[in-house]
Amino acid sequence: MSRDYLDFDVAVTREGQGYAAHVLASPAGEASAPFTLPFAATDLAQFMIAVGPPRVSSRRLVPAEARVVDVKEYGRRLGDALLSGDVGRAFRESLTTATGQGRDLRLRLRLDAVPDLDPVPWEYLYDSRLGRFLTLSQETPIVRLLDSLERPPVVHVDAPLRVLVMISSPSDMPELAVDRERELLTATTGDLVKSGRLSVTVLEDATLTGLQRALLDDFHVFHFIGHGGFDQQAQEGVLVLEREDGTAHRVSGARLGTLLHDARTMQLAVLNACEGARTSGRDAFSGVGQALVRQGLPAVVAMQTEISDRAALVFSHEFYYFLTRGLGIDAAICEVRKAMAVSDEASEWGTAVLLRSGADQPFSFTTSATAATERPDSRLESLYDAAKGALLARAPATALPLLEQIAAEHPDYEDVTQLLERVRPEGAPADDGPTPLPRRDPVRLTQPLPQPDTQSDTQPDTQPDTQPDTRPVARPEPQPDPRPDRRGDDAPPPPDPHPRRRGNGFVRSLIGLVVLFGLFWLGATQVPKWFKGATAAVTSACGPAPAAANAPATTFVAGCATTTPAIDGDFADWDGVPTAPIPHVVAQVGTPQPEFGGDWQVVWDSGALYLRVHVVDPDIRSVNLATPGAWFNGDGFSFEFGPDARSLDPKATTRRGQDVHVMVGLSRDAPTSGVASINPAGRGTFTTGTRHPEITVGRADTLTGYDLEARVPWSALQLRKAPVRGSVFSMNVNLSDATSAPATWRLRTMKSTNAARTADTQGFPHGWQTITLADAAS
Repeated sequence: MSRDYLDFDVAVTREGQGYAAHVLASPAGEASAPFTLPFAATDLAQFMIAVGPPRVSSRRLVPAEARVVDVKEYGRRLGDALLSGDVGRAFRESLTTATGQGRDLRLRLRLDAVPDLDPVPWEYLYDSRLGRFLTLSQETPIVRLLDSLERPPVVHVDAPLRVLVMISSPSDMPELAVDRERELLTATTGDLVKSGRLSVTVLEDATLTGLQRALLDDFHVFHFIGHGGFDQQAQEGVLVLEREDGTAHRVSGARLGTLLHDARTMQLAVLNACEGARTSGRDAFSGVGQALVRQGLPAVVAMQTEISDRAALVFSHEFYYFLTRGLGIDAAICEVRKAMAVSDEASEWGTAVLLRSGADQPFSFTTSATAATERPDSRLESLYDAAKGALLARAPATALPLLEQIAAEHPDYEDVTQLLERVRPEGAPADDGPTPLPRRDPVRLTQPLPQPDTQSDTQPDTQPDTQPDTRPVARPEPQPDPRPDRRGDDAPPPPDPHPRRRGNGFVRSLIGLVVLFGLFWLGATQVPKWFKGATAAVTSACGPAPAAANAPATTFVAGCATTTPAIDGDFADWDGVPTAPIPHVVAQVGTPQPEFGGDWQVVWDSGALYLRVHVVDPDIRSVNLATPGAWFNGDGFSFEFGPDARSLDPKATTRRGQDVHVMVGLSRDAPTSGVASINPAGRGTFTTGTRHPEITVGRADTLTGYDLEARVPWSALQLRKAPVRGSVFSMNVNLSDATSAPATWRLRTMKSTNAARTADTQGFPHGWQTITLADAAS
C-alpha cells in the first residue's frame, strides 16, 4: 500500500540579508525565487502556543477560547511565501506531471543552510491554488529531508510491528505520571495488539543502561514519552532519561543515536517530548531528531510542542494503525494528521514533524497469517475498558481523555456521557475538547493587553459532582462474537438493574423535597461562610483590607497571590494571571533584532513581590559570573522600584535607602535558573550591586527565547515591614538584549513598559510608572 511518489526538493538558503528558495530536483526541473518569512518571531510563538493544548504550562498569549486560531490564514501566508514565482510554477507543473503518471508529489524541505528557520512549523503550509493544507493529503506530504552518513537497508517486518516504549520521569523534574502515560498508550493501541499487528513493550528501566540491554532484542520503533528540551550551554537538544538513583540524566541526540545505531531492525523513533525537534538556530542537527537521522536512523517523528492527551491518543493509535496496514511513513503521517484534524476542534495536527533521510520507506510490512481482523468497535471497547479500570482505581485524570475521545467518536456509547459528567473537573466546559487547567485567582493589570483574556471567571451557582463513581457499571452478559452494537443506536434499552425502583414516585418526590431543603439551608447558612473563607485566604496571604478610600489611579494593579508561584522554571502557576506588554524601545545601539520583545506578569503576598517575564530573543547571551563587575553583561530583565513618587518634584533624584534597581539575568552556570542583584540608589543614579542571594530565580528556555520568574522579598526592596493592600509604589519594567559576541559586550536594545524611561531619566522617580498592591477580588 506504499504510495509511489515523485519528489519536489526545495532548499532554503541565505541570500544577502534575506532568504531564497531553490528547487533542486523536481519533475519540472530546477527553479529559484526569493523567500521572505511572512511573520516575526513573536507571531510565530503566538501561533505555536495557540494551536497547542490548553493544559500546556507555557505562557498564554491568547485566551483559552481563542486557541483554535485561523491556521488556514497562517498556512496561506507561509505557502504564498514559499511557493511564489518560479518555485510556485515548478510546483504546479510537477503536480500536474505526477497526476498524469498516476503518482503523488512529495515536498521535501532542506533547511540545512538556514537552521534559524527550522522552528517554523512548515507542516501547516497551505496552498491557495489547491485550496487545502498540503500535509492533510497523501498526495502532497511534507517531509524535512536531512543528509545521513549512511543509508541502512529497508527492514522487512512480518507482523507484529515491535515498539519499545520508554517513559521517563526523573525524581528531580516536574512529575510525569508514568502509570497514567502507560495506561493511555496501552489503552489506545489495545485493539492493534489483540489483532497481532502490533507489539508494545514498556521499558521498566528508563536509563541508558536499561535501553542498551533492551535493544539486544529486535524492535522496529523506539517510542519515548518524557521531558525534552534544549541545552543552551551545550547548544544541543536533549531527552531527559533517568540515572540509577532516579534523578535526571540529560542525554543528547548524538549519544542516544550511539545506542540506536547498532539496533539493526530499529527504523523509526517517535519522540513525544516537548521541543524534541528544536535546533539551536545554528546547527541543523543539534536537535535530538536531527541527530538521530544523521547517525543513520531512517525516520524520526518529533513533536514541535507538547500535545494534549486527546491528541496523543489519536496520534498513537492512528499512526501505528496505518503503519501496520502497509502504508509508507509519509502517507501514514498524512492519515494521522487527518484523523487528528477531525477528532475535535483543536489544531494540533501539525505538531508532529517527520524527519527523513533518503526516499526509501523504512519498513516493508506484511501481515502475519495469524493476525486477526479487528472488529469495528474493538478500539472503543479498549478505551472504554481502560477508562472504567481507571475509575475503579480512583484515577479520574487517566479516565478523562479516554472518555472524551469515545464521546467525540460516538457520544451515545454506553454510559460515557454520564461518566464524563462525573469525571470532568469543576467548571470544565461540557464539550469534547481538551480540558484546561482551573484558573487561578485573577490579578489585574490596567495596561491594555495585546489579546485580552476573555475567559469568564464566573462560576455556576451549582457545582457538578467532581468525584467519579467508581462502582462497576452494569453491562450486558458476554455474548459470542459478533458482539451486539454497544452504541445503542437501534438496540432496545438494557434491562433496569434495579426494577424495584420503578413507579416509586412518592419516594422520589420526598427525596427531591429533602434535596431542595438542603440546598436552601446551604444557601442561607453556609455560602456566606464560604465567601468569608475566601476573604480570609486573601487576608492570610496579603494582610487586612485597607480602610475605605478611593482607589488610586496607577499604571498597574497587582493582585494578592493566595497561592504563591513556585519559583521552579515550570510557570504553570502563572496560568490565568493577566499579561502586560513591554513594548517601548528606550535604547538602541547598532542593528536591532526585529523579533526582540516580551511581556510580564506580577503578583504579591506579605512576603515578596513575584514577577514573571516572557522574552522573544533568538540570539541569547548569558552572563559570565566569573567576570567581576560584569554580572549582567548579558540578556535579562530589570525593574526600578521605590515608594510612591508622584508627589516628588520632577527634578528630585533617587532616594537612598528607598529606591532600588533590581536586575535579573541569564547565567551560563545556572541553565535552569538565573542570577539577580540589587543596585542601590546613589546620587541621582544607581551604584553597581552584587549578586543578591535572597532573590530566587527560575528559568526555562523556549522555542524563541526564554522565560524568567523571580521572587523578590520585600526586605530586598528596602521595606522594613510588609506592605498592606492598597499600597502604591513606583516602578518600571525593562528588557535588555545584549550582543552575542563572545569577547565583548554591549547593549543592543532595551525595551520598557515606560516610554519615557531612558538612561538619563532613570534617576528621577517622579517619571516612573506606578503599581497598586490590590486584593485579587476587588
